[in-house]
Amino acid sequence: MSPLEGLRYGTRVVLVTEGGKRYRFTLREGARIHTSEGYFECDDIVRGGSGALVTSNTGRRAVAFEPLFVDRLLFVPRRTQIVYPKDLGFILVTSSISDGSKVIEAGTGSGVLALALANYVRPTGHVYSYDLTDENFENVMTQARALNLQEVITLKVGDVTEKVDETDADAFILDIPEPWRAVKTVKAALKPGAVFIAVVPTVNQLERTLEALRSEGFMDYVSGELYFRSWRVREGMTRPHHLMRSHTVYLIVSRKTLCEDLSSWRIELPDGYS
Repeated sequence: MSPLEGLRYGTRVVLVTEGGKRYRFTLREGARIHTSEGYFECDDIVRGGSGALVTSNTGRRAVAFEPLFVDRLLFVPRRTQIVYPKDLGFILVTSSISDGSKVIEAGTGSGVLALALANYVRPTGHVYSYDLTDENFENVMTQARALNLQEVITLKVGDVTEKVDETDADAFILDIPEPWRAVKTVKAALKPGAVFIAVVPTVNQLERTLEALRSEGFMDYVSGELYFRSWRVREGMTRPHHLMRSHTVYLIVSRKTLCEDLSSWRIELPDGYS
């Protein structure tokens, strides 16, 4: 169901209160949703529809919507560190994936990145996500079914530093501790000109991965980090929020070439990145 359609019983919704709290739940006939600002009646939410004002028993106001895709991702249970929206957007744009793309991802973890990729390649593409164990797979597939992505995502146990089953991939995204060890298998799995993206938290990992990529004939595209600073906007009082999610990860984007070694090349940043 589109986020712009009406709400009905059985629908998952996000309730946003005037105090700024967010609650995610399923609408049930006759049910009450208890919050720190009182309880809200599901029947009132259904009658009002998406975006309509509802009031709690204590007089506090709220609105309800069907979750956007990003809302659903942020509510995924976090058994491991997740990739945040600011980084997800960059990955999706620079990887150039779309309906029909064949994508390999490694470091499944909580599944946020794999699910985001799957959403962009459906209905005819596919995401193959590798992890060293299957301990999170059941939860990830539960989320995939909730998002109707179960047909376009395959979870696999395997070490991508040693072997990848797939070939002719359009993109390969790595979120593992030592991505430089996987560069040879990544190269074998990608089409010429396809995009490789590594997600790494430290400068040392950034350096080692880029050195390995250049020595295997990958061309630098861009590497760096992204910042998003939200603002509190009120007339006469507009200012940045005191808290900010600044550094999360470094992102490395490169492209497979048919060259053997590009270590001596000095590639300038593409337009828009400098």
